[in-house]
Amino acid sequence: MPVMAGGSDAGAYGENAAAPMAIIAWVCFLTLLFVGGKVAWKPILANLDARETRIRESLENAARIESQLAEAEESRKKLLSDADSSAKAIITEAKETAVKLAKEINEKAKEESQALRDGALKDIENARSQAVSSLRRESADLAVTLAGKLIGENLDSEKSRALTDKLIDNL
Repeated sequence: MPVMAGGSDAGAYGENAAAPMAIIAWVCFLTLLFVGGKVAWKPILANLDARETRIRESLENAARIESQLAEAEESRKKLLSDADSSAKAIITEAKETAVKLAKEINEKAKEESQALRDGALKDIENARSQAVSSLRRESADLAVTLAGKLIGENLDSEKSRALTDKLIDNL
């Protein structure tokens, strides 16, 4: 006995059971497709669209952050460069000021030492003049005293002093 497509319990349709089964399968498929499209397909597509939007926004944010980071790095390098050049300028200026100040101090010290030297020379000259003058007076007094003792009479001190001064000046 030959085996039939529907099997032994093919029922009323017998060998032609495949056609109604195919129609039922298609109806079930289309029903599931319709229900799945309404219930599952739209939320899935909405989630995929939302995910695509989030990814796109994340990429845009990443690009924006990367450009901001590059700008910040460039700004940092510029600030460091400016600070470095400013520090070098300050150091150079400080060195120049120090050299200038050292020259001024040296010049002041020379001027003060010259002034002290000049003052000392004036003091020495004054002291020498006073010493010479005192020595002349004492020499004149001594000469008058000696001459008086030699002559035995007391000479007029004003006249003798004037005479002795004249003699000393001639020497």
